[in-house]
Amino acid sequence: MILTESRIRQAAADAKKLRLDEAYRRNSMKFDSSQTYDLFISHSFKDRDIVLGLSHLFTTAGYKIYIDWIDDSNLDRKNVTSETAKIIKNRIRRSTGLSYVSTSNSITSKWCPWELGVGDGMHGKVCILPIMNIPFNGQEYLGLYPYLEYSQVSGQNRYEFWVYDQKEHNKYRVLKEWLKGYDLLNH
Repeated sequence: MILTESRIRQAAADAKKLRLDEAYRRNSMKFDSSQTYDLFISHSFKDRDIVLGLSHLFTTAGYKIYIDWIDDSNLDRKNVTSETAKIIKNRIRRSTGLSYVSTSNSITSKWCPWELGVGDGMHGKVCILPIMNIPFNGQEYLGLYPYLEYSQVSGQNRYEFWVYDQKEHNKYRVLKEWLKGYDLLNH
């Protein structure tokens, strides 16, 4: 299933109840620039609540993710410089893959397309995480990448992220395997 904004906002509310956003801030103070991540989460800061919910879902599913305002809270959004871009580029390099959170806000972001291009150029493990079904008008290049869905694992009481081919929907794989380099399979 494609994640809906209401599902993600519920995950954000759950995370806040667990006080995870406070824990994230504490962890960011101990940030180690040599850390590695499964996924760099490219998103618009306007979608902060959505991203907090996604963070909870990814973490619960066992992924280590990078979110700039959580992991690099020292970055100054009011004073963006080439050093900021250098830091973001390094975080993308230290991530196995990149997930572009596609919302109406990311469409207008100056950073999201740049991050997508950097991730694609560095390691090619880039996927789209559509929050709502929006046409890619003006961003048709998003149709080049596989997309993520989030659903319960058959016969188990846990959820997982799945990577799907946009053209051939019967081709997919668990995100962890795809990040390790396994191709999408016909099912």
